[in-house]
Amino acid sequence: MRRSVSHGLSSDDPIAHPDRLSPDPDDSTFHPTIPRWVVDRPFRRWFPAPTTVSLVAISLLAVWLLAAPSVVASTTLASPAATARDPAAIGMDGANATGTGAKARTENETTASRTESTPPNGTIVELYPNPVADGDVGEYLIVDLPVSGNWSLSDGHHETPLPRNVSGRVALSEDPAAASVHVRGSVSRLPNYLPLSDEGDRIVLVHEGVPVDEVAYDRAPETEVWNRHWEGGEYGTHAGGWRPYGYEPHDLPASIGSADVDVFVLPDASGVPHSALTGADDRILLAGYTFESDRIAEELIEAHQRGVTVRVLIEGRPVGGLSEGTARTLDRLVEAGIEPRVLAGDRRRFSFHHPKYAVVDDRALVLTENWKPSGTGGAGNRGWGAVVYNGRFANELAGVFIRDATALDALAWRRVRSNLTAHESTRSTESFPTRFEPRRTTASEVELLLAPENAVDRLVDRIDAADERILVLVPRTAGPEWRLLEAVVRAADRGVDSRVLLSNAWYDREENAALADRLNRRATRDDLPLSVAVTEPRGRYGKIHAKGMVIDDTVVIGSLNWNEAAATTNREVLVVLESPQAAEYFRTIYAADWRGGGVQLPVGMAGGVAVAVIAAVIVARREVSFG
Repeated sequence: MRRSVSHGLSSDDPIAHPDRLSPDPDDSTFHPTIPRWVVDRPFRRWFPAPTTVSLVAISLLAVWLLAAPSVVASTTLASPAATARDPAAIGMDGANATGTGAKARTENETTASRTESTPPNGTIVELYPNPVADGDVGEYLIVDLPVSGNWSLSDGHHETPLPRNVSGRVALSEDPAAASVHVRGSVSRLPNYLPLSDEGDRIVLVHEGVPVDEVAYDRAPETEVWNRHWEGGEYGTHAGGWRPYGYEPHDLPASIGSADVDVFVLPDASGVPHSALTGADDRILLAGYTFESDRIAEELIEAHQRGVTVRVLIEGRPVGGLSEGTARTLDRLVEAGIEPRVLAGDRRRFSFHHPKYAVVDDRALVLTENWKPSGTGGAGNRGWGAVVYNGRFANELAGVFIRDATALDALAWRRVRSNLTAHESTRSTESFPTRFEPRRTTASEVELLLAPENAVDRLVDRIDAADERILVLVPRTAGPEWRLLEAVVRAADRGVDSRVLLSNAWYDREENAALADRLNRRATRDDLPLSVAVTEPRGRYGKIHAKGMVIDDTVVIGSLNWNEAAATTNREVLVVLESPQAAEYFRTIYAADWRGGGVQLPVGMAGGVAVAVIAAVIVARREVSFG
């Protein structure tokens, strides 16, 4: 269901310790615009000889001038509400006040001059209609009031005056004590009943009986906050200006610059994830969805004993529940003096913390696999990965980790351990041959992508700009209407050779086969260079778990599954490498996975004999897989 919000009446140590919950400054400051009205009435007049009419006119003019004073109100407006820890940072000290935080915020000092006939430019800034608590206890709204006075709010059924002695940025709630959990600063009590409906509402701000602003919204998503500044749909913002409670987008540079990179695939190069962590001198920040790897845990403990700062952040409520293997690993880290954190708070910014990465000193490892035997241990999944040797990239990713690990929903493992029930888990013990060794190469450009911030938009842009080829390797997709798959089909429609390879896992195979059949029929009907297939591992790996792409000479590696929930509600991390050598490396492996064999041949998938051979294999594969 599309959600919308409208308003129509307003006028023209490089590593933070996880337990130190000092807020970051607001990166996206909203500055309400208050017009400057200047009352300036100099005049010169020549009056004729006094007559009865002229004397009356002069008298009336004098009375009018004396009765038209210039009203000047000065108010300091604090930064708007939207930090990683508190979605509504406000401040008040009676009539005017300033928000406070770990870092000073820039304030706007705006002087407004008005005549009595012009209502003040009050604004509804933020709404939190649907908290997680029963009965929506703690719901609040925030308004900007340029002057104190006779203000009120109405939803068409209920109306309440506002406290007459407040101005500036004011937080309001029927239950100030409950709302203060969500808002930094004091919260004023609404004198009368004014519920913010979960099913949709229209809130009007009134001054002296004159409506000056309104906000109308459809159904309010649970534990999401609406803010006027977010209506532009900037990355990480859901439709109509809603964001998960406490979520603050991470500003990302367009490019990090060049870097040496190690590219590899799993299960073939299972030693790379471990070796990337060895020898750390300063820091290891490890983020994941699950964590069951004894080998990786041992490396973290050894680093901690050497004095290296070690931090761990994983998902506290994965699908199916937390595994006993993860619980044992986290317990082991705690015993060694490392304090892991898990995203398990009630007021969650993300549906799932799903990335797989590590920052080690001035390098970073980004991969598609979980920290477990079947993933990084090389005992099951086909996965892709890259180690990026670039201090700036490592610092950007460290910034993401720090923000995610120090928010309200990131809790110390020892705090939640007794409240979480771990389920039994089986550890994969399979072994697979090594066909593809890791490769050291150079990327001319490296880019960090995040969900829910910018990942899908940037990937669509890159797919839309493709010239020659697109190779997609994902476990499954949300269907042909999914944005990324739509972009791949568009690329095929303009002649770009496009391939999509999907998982053969028992829980994916039937649906993936149906999708492949549907898209292949369309490709045949419309004569498109598009092919979709379900992989046949043939003893080289267990199943596809990678989420990777090759777009011309660009490689994309990360944790993003191809569905809307992953793109808009999960934390996901991806790396983009501009590197012909890396692209050729993954094209070769992709071709082998497509054929179901292990022959290492340089594959261009465009032009010449190579394409003719591959096309023949594709045709044969379609006949076998889809009849």
